[in-house]
Amino acid sequence: MARRAIAVDLGGTRVRAGLVAEDGRVVMHREAPTPAQDGPDAVLGQIAALVAAVRQAAGSDAVPVIGVSAPGPLDTATGVVCTMQSLDGFDGLPLRDELERRLGAPVALENDGIAGALGEWRFGAGRGTDDLLYVTLSTGIGGGIIAGGRPLRGRRGLAGHVGHIFFAAGWERRSGGHMPCFEDFASGTALAARAREAAAGDPGSVLHAADRIDAAAVLAAAAKGDGLARRLVADEAAAIGTGLASLAHVLDPALIVLGGGLAQALPVLEAGILAAFGQNAKPGFEGIALAAAALGTHSSLCGAAALAFDPALAAGRG
Repeated sequence: MARRAIAVDLGGTRVRAGLVAEDGRVVMHREAPTPAQDGPDAVLGQIAALVAAVRQAAGSDAVPVIGVSAPGPLDTATGVVCTMQSLDGFDGLPLRDELERRLGAPVALENDGIAGALGEWRFGAGRGTDDLLYVTLSTGIGGGIIAGGRPLRGRRGLAGHVGHIFFAAGWERRSGGHMPCFEDFASGTALAARAREAAAGDPGSVLHAADRIDAAAVLAAAAKGDGLARRLVADEAAAIGTGLASLAHVLDPALIVLGGGLAQALPVLEAGILAAFGQNAKPGFEGIALAAAALGTHSSLCGAAALAFDPALAAGRG
């Protein structure tokens, strides 16, 4: 029987545990809302319960290591969380040790952006590509890097936080004290903020009277021909393409894979992204292969499974 792995994805607003086949197919999965404000004990207990359900389905056929993808930044060399803004009480937590204790199995722990890159490289849009940049375009911007057929982690496993490259040092600092970065310009949150400000002064736009303006609402309005929404989408594509050009100058990837909610609108955004990329790329960097994540919401889950199948890919222990 082909090998199968148990994997966990702690990213986003839901926790997922799944049984993943060696070809990357998600055989089954269980998920539940993340009790983000209830502290580590509640979240880890929820993970253990979901894994127990998957184990029951797996029987004795699963590989012994459990792969876990989690938001960070987290130090995957030691398994300790640096900070986790999305979950209360996780800062400084020895997450890998806690998971191994509760799950009773070795755990391969990975930052969710790197896990997403691993999933797309091993099973998805990046198969056969040794140099890949994976970028998640959602409420924020994250990512992961495959370089020379290996995940690029850096000193502490923190590499790949691509949303925090700085765009313009001369601009006004953000509320957190940092200069504006890629995420400040090109995330879904940034698009929604620009749209709310612009719609307030444009009664001719359907967004002006909208009860809720988020990135999805802007994209939907643009698809219906709304002039303001189309301009906002064009600006969004330009911001994404400019950020990707900056990253390409450093990494020289063969392929850029886009995941996250905004990537679902790639057919609408792609022409503008490629135009901005071409305008900002230096000679030698102009050509780019761009693809949407093939695994959808399972990129990080499948990446965690890849670590379980091949522990040599996992970060070392401190």
